[in-house]
Amino acid sequence: MREEKRMLGNYEVVNSIYIGDKEVVFGVDKSDKYPFLVSYCDCHNPLGVPWATESVGCDDYLEAMELFIQRVHSQIEQTKSELSKFTFDNTVFTKEHCIPDKRSSSIVGKVVVINAEPKRYEYQHPAFQLVLAEGGNGATGGRGNAVFGTCLATGEKSRWERYDVLGEIKPECMPAWAKEALAKIKAQQKENKQKNREER
Repeated sequence: MREEKRMLGNYEVVNSIYIGDKEVVFGVDKSDKYPFLVSYCDCHNPLGVPWATESVGCDDYLEAMELFIQRVHSQIEQTKSELSKFTFDNTVFTKEHCIPDKRSSSIVGKVVVINAEPKRYEYQHPAFQLVLAEGGNGATGGRGNAVFGTCLATGEKSRWERYDVLGEIKPECMPAWAKEALAKIKAQQKENKQKNREER
């Protein structure tokens, strides 16, 4: 069965590398005045669909390929810089570090471990695994999968899937950096609740 071509406008995507927060794409449209296209592409938009940005058309293949490589290298350096902020042990958490997850039970208010394996290689790092579960049908043990919470290392709120939760982190496996981050998050949550009460 013939695979469907991936298109970016009229350009066929012939090369792409997803590294860090963006995909670098190389497209070809032989009918265009500038047949070679280099673009960034990501899904960080309200529609959640691939969105091309900073596209550059070129009539010279080697010049376009050079730009493609430069952008890949730029993404590598940016991601290395991002990960360098996490100076703690980068050993990935596994099921051995967890209290086994029971899908029907609530994990709201607990620090859970997100499975690193489905992530791209650069993000298979403990900084993206420990999450304070705060809500969602998946977190309460309902029929859904949505687990909303806060990543301890980055402080970012996001959504995860319950099937990617390995379990609650065992108390003895919780590293010092995570305990400190959790304390800060809970202190901030308490402060926000207090402000909300005062505004009513």
